[in-house]
Amino acid sequence: MTATQTSSRPDSPFPGPPPGGPFEAPPGFTTTTGPAADVLVPEAYARWDPGQRRGYLARRLVNAAEGGTLLYAYDCVRTARERDGVRDPWETAATMIGASMSMSRHGATRLISTAVELIDRLPRTAALLLNGWIGLLAAHTIAEETALVADEMMPEIDRRICEGLAPTRRRTHPPRLGPLRKMLTKTINKYDPVGADARAEQARRGVDVEMVPLGNDRGMISATLKAEDAIEIFQRLEGLVRSAYPDDPRTAGQLRAAGLLAMSRGWTCLPDPDGEHPADPAAQDAARRVVIHAYDDGSADNRGLSLYGYGPITRHTADQLDRSARRRLDELAQLADPHSDSAGRYRPSEALARFCRGRDGTCVFPGCQTLAEHADLDHIIPFDHDDPARGGHTTSDDLGCLCRTHHRLKTDGVWAYYRDVDGSYVWLHGPNHPEPDRGTRVITGPTGSLAHLSAPRHPDSSRRQMAAAESRRTGGQGAAEGRSRRPHLTDRRRADRRLRRERAEQRLADRSRQVTPVMPDDEPPF
Repeated sequence: MTATQTSSRPDSPFPGPPPGGPFEAPPGFTTTTGPAADVLVPEAYARWDPGQRRGYLARRLVNAAEGGTLLYAYDCVRTARERDGVRDPWETAATMIGASMSMSRHGATRLISTAVELIDRLPRTAALLLNGWIGLLAAHTIAEETALVADEMMPEIDRRICEGLAPTRRRTHPPRLGPLRKMLTKTINKYDPVGADARAEQARRGVDVEMVPLGNDRGMISATLKAEDAIEIFQRLEGLVRSAYPDDPRTAGQLRAAGLLAMSRGWTCLPDPDGEHPADPAAQDAARRVVIHAYDDGSADNRGLSLYGYGPITRHTADQLDRSARRRLDELAQLADPHSDSAGRYRPSEALARFCRGRDGTCVFPGCQTLAEHADLDHIIPFDHDDPARGGHTTSDDLGCLCRTHHRLKTDGVWAYYRDVDGSYVWLHGPNHPEPDRGTRVITGPTGSLAHLSAPRHPDSSRRQMAAAESRRTGGQGAAEGRSRRPHLTDRRRADRRLRRERAEQRLADRSRQVTPVMPDDEPPF
């Protein structure tokens, strides 16, 4: 290896004062100096021109900084494991990462998985990341591709991966993701074919369909399917596209989108450009059987309409939807009334649930992006089933949207929170946090279409919630201390690796036992 180490201190990628003059920190912020890093550069680096060195060093420093996040994630898991033998350290660590880095639960869990995989099982590869040679995306790829390799084979796999990645005289940059995946596939196929088969079987089970909101009143349906299923669906779409009239003004892409809509409604023909069945105007209502909810903030001319699960839309689309819309008005004062009959019931009404989800938008834990419609409605002060008048009320002031993971960790006393008088959520360490600090305050705000209505109608509810959170009353810490240890994600991953490898070995054994039939000499072989 001909690369050498250089320090970022004497050769900053951004020398001199920042563009536009000295930076002035906004109110509530200050500046601090971050840690420098030593990174790998080739020997030829000293002969490059200043601009090339500057860009190259900037990339290496970004990679080294991403390696620092890996170490931080690993430390969070280790701290949670050492100080809590009941709760899953991965879940607890994910909340610590989400609060400090404003990262989603999925992103934090993926970072933890990569950190544990590389540091525990691929230390050579981890060193390449920490020294800035590869980036975090490459580290994620390596960790996921080797997840089902047996532990006893990992040292050799680690060495081979490093040989394929290491800088040389001719390789002054790490390989891109495409060549990296090919190299990983060849390496694992050669040294652990069982692990490669298990990974392929796992990947084929990783199917999903997602809806991603786009701009200009559009949404993207993203589907990850088995290859044969994807081909089947696409061929059905192409068949519908070919059924269009020759003078249809729509493009091929628009016809495919219309075909997907027809398939979802069970039609055997394309809808017309307005989305209607060409022969049966009532077919859409009969086939859809789906209610699309929207929020109206009261703006004139349909300018404040937001689709539930999508977000704000333009007046053009709002006018089209308004033709068949039915409006429902609910008084916010009634939804927030702690003396109403519904306030003493545990389950919120549909109107209350819709308002809270439309207000919060997502899970209100820092960094979490779980949509509110997929989250629980949590009583910030726990509901008292024995005496509802004494516990938290079922009102808009006392409910917050939490995904199931963060709901459980709040109940377990790892975190506590309250709604401030301005409608923001303030998170602090609970009694069972691995690193409890009574001074910690992490603030998040609602992001839903009705966020402008988030301030509690009764400010005293905010004061009660704050007192409960600061006195560490989250509602479940007593029960949590007495229950047995749940299976940790590390144990589940190890068991899953063993099970998938056993299945792959069984498939290989079954194939080896298959006997190819011998055809009689007087019959053709087909």
